Amino acid sequence: MDGIQIRKGVRPDLEVLKNFDHVIKTSHVWQMQQSENNGEVITRFIQTQLPREMRVIYPHSPEMLETKWGEFSSILVGCIDQVPVGYITIDSYFSPDLVWIKDLVVDQIWRRKGIASQLIEESVSWAKERNFNRMVLEMSSKNFPAISMAKKLKFEYSGFNDNYFTNRDIALFFTRDVGNRPRG
Repeated sequence: MDGIQIRKGVRPDLEVLKNFDHVIKTSHVWQMQQSENNGEVITRFIQTQLPREMRVIYPHSPEMLETKWGEFSSILVGCIDQVPVGYITIDSYFSPDLVWIKDLVVDQIWRRKGIASQLIEESVSWAKERNFNRMVLEMSSKNFPAISMAKKLKFEYSGFNDNYFTNRDIALFFTRDVGNRPRG
């Protein structure tokens, strides 16, 4: 989308960001199937179409932004005409060569206009400038729009955790190289 400016988040953005509509609407999910046979556990995710659209509650509380604000390595905010319309949180404390995207939210009326993709690409630039090698996106298995976007942006499925989010949704992880060499 033309006209979006991406900048570092500042504390006054907090009230606007918390008030975004964090609910996701989807008619598809990734459904987990697990089986065990002769000591081997097989886990598969199958893209499943739902009988009707469902509303998915965002797995992180918007209020958490206030308490976690200072713990993130960076928060980038996408703005149109100086007004925040989306944000992404970046955490680089997990591993010395990896950045972790914890949140990626675009307010409801601005979705499906490329803003989330631009926030991701700006995060990749942020990571390259700081010599990180890989980026991980986390999302709920119910967040099919995010899964589709991750695949479109060349992220590859890299794992799951079924006891990760406090709302008990299954967390999916997608990973992408950001273009730097491994740290020596």
